[in-house]
Amino acid sequence: MRLNLYRMTDQPRAEKRPFLQRRKVKITLMSMAAAALALGGMTTYLWRHAIGQNLIAFSADSGLRLEKIVIKGRVNTEEADIIEAIDVDWYSPIIALDLEEIHNSVSALGWVRGVEIKRQMPSRLIITLEERHALALYQDQKGHHVIDRDGEIIHGVKAEGFTHLPVIKGDQAPQNAHAIIELLKTETTLFNDVWSLTYQSNRRWDVYLRNNIRIQLPEKDTQLAWSKLAEMDREHQLTKRDVMNIDLRIPNKLVIRRNQTRQTKGSQT
Repeated sequence: MRLNLYRMTDQPRAEKRPFLQRRKVKITLMSMAAAALALGGMTTYLWRHAIGQNLIAFSADSGLRLEKIVIKGRVNTEEADIIEAIDVDWYSPIIALDLEEIHNSVSALGWVRGVEIKRQMPSRLIITLEERHALALYQDQKGHHVIDRDGEIIHGVKAEGFTHLPVIKGDQAPQNAHAIIELLKTETTLFNDVWSLTYQSNRRWDVYLRNNIRIQLPEKDTQLAWSKLAEMDREHQLTKRDVMNIDLRIPNKLVIRRNQTRQTKGSQT
């Protein structure tokens, strides 16, 4: 039976419950199951021995079986992908589920950074996800890739759905992207115009705005230079002018170069 997240309709119950459905029997079996799970390798042992298989089947018939899956923390991960990764049947004996195998399969999904798998007696499987956060689009020779805050590519995710993120380029750019993006975000208005960033010589960044202006950030005191530019931009609307480059690499200086098509004598300050 293919696993899904919907519980099947319960069958009508007889007035007199069978032996395996009686409350005292259930409690006894749940106690036995809990003790077996606490012994670590007991589940594997039981599966390999006929008496154990009978006990597991006995427990499933008494209600210790998979009837519901609860998924927490899911934002971007497709529910269908999680179900496919779990890959077990409805009403499988709850004590026989291989939690390690389920953990490994769910962890392999692109958006999943971490996952906790728990069984909740008598019939629930609890899956708690920690998902990756999309930070930027990394551009290399193969195209664009969505990366997370650690600079890791989120596999299986199409870049077309994340064109609102800044594009980063350059060797070692993914590993250093989180720090510079967080720094740029401190000046919200200016950051909203950022289109892409290029990591230069593994030591500093060039920032490109949506109107194609390049801002050359310094290797040191980057925060100070960015904040000063934002202040001047608020006062003089520098990034709204006919400018092609703003150089902040020299301490306490700002060098502006206008577009070449309109550049005249004295345009560089």
